[in-house]
Amino acid sequence: MENYIKEIKKIISKNLDTRGMDKIKLDCDLLNTAEELNLSDTVVIVTGFCVKDCKIGETDGPIGTLSLAYVLENLGKKVIIVSDSYTEKLLKTSIEAIKLQSEVHIITHENSLELSNAIIRKYKPCHIIAVERPGRSKDGKSYSMRGEDITDFCPNTDMLFKRAKEAGIKTSAIGDGGNEVGMGKISAYVKENVFKGEQICAEVDTDNLIIAGVSNWGGHALGAILSIMNNKMVMYDSVTEAEVLQKIVEAGAVDGCTKQRVMTVDGLSLKENIEIFRQIREIAENVLIKKKAVECVV
Repeated sequence: MENYIKEIKKIISKNLDTRGMDKIKLDCDLLNTAEELNLSDTVVIVTGFCVKDCKIGETDGPIGTLSLAYVLENLGKKVIIVSDSYTEKLLKTSIEAIKLQSEVHIITHENSLELSNAIIRKYKPCHIIAVERPGRSKDGKSYSMRGEDITDFCPNTDMLFKRAKEAGIKTSAIGDGGNEVGMGKISAYVKENVFKGEQICAEVDTDNLIIAGVSNWGGHALGAILSIMNNKMVMYDSVTEAEVLQKIVEAGAVDGCTKQRVMTVDGLSLKENIEIFRQIREIAENVLIKKKAVECVV
């Protein structure tokens, strides 16, 4: 594995110990996801995690989704975003602000199967990836990290991933707590090591699973790797990262841990999140500079 991949993985692993997710070994999944996205023409990104008490989506998920969508669009790929009504405004406000072309489709309890089939049929995506999206546990319900039943606030997107597998479409997921889509891949670990893991563990697995201290960071990590793969910086900058957080908070987003409408993500300050973003982007910048220097010598 390339050294830069190891460096990025180390950065996005910060705080995993607070959720009992720090000992998971999925060494190749981050790189595999980036390679598969790089070969894809059309990508579907699924996001949105409603905070039950506030009846609005949280700040973790949409930012990583928008960051990844920005990168993919800069690489000439078509991006379709799937979310629910609780996160719809957060996404659409920010999409307009950073001038993305990504289409947003809203899933409901009533249209989940129909929409899943329609997206696969109409867009024929090469890859479907979830960024901090609740999955259904073995009892058919969705839960918060505290074990709150959020099923009524979480239209079922598991079906989209099940249909994707049936159609031979590659799938990936980014999560941080064990209750998100994709965690079926490590269900035994989650049930044994995560708080209320037996209850909250999501059943649906994905081909690739990226574990990050904050799921947004997983989206940034993919952006950095895709920049390196394509020999050009296609990520936005830290100023835009702060602007995206501000936009979604202004649109109503709350911190998933504190349940407060403030400029934080999973209890971490804007400064802390920007620093992680800066470190990830800097790795890509440094690798690109070294590549260019080698090319000049040759």
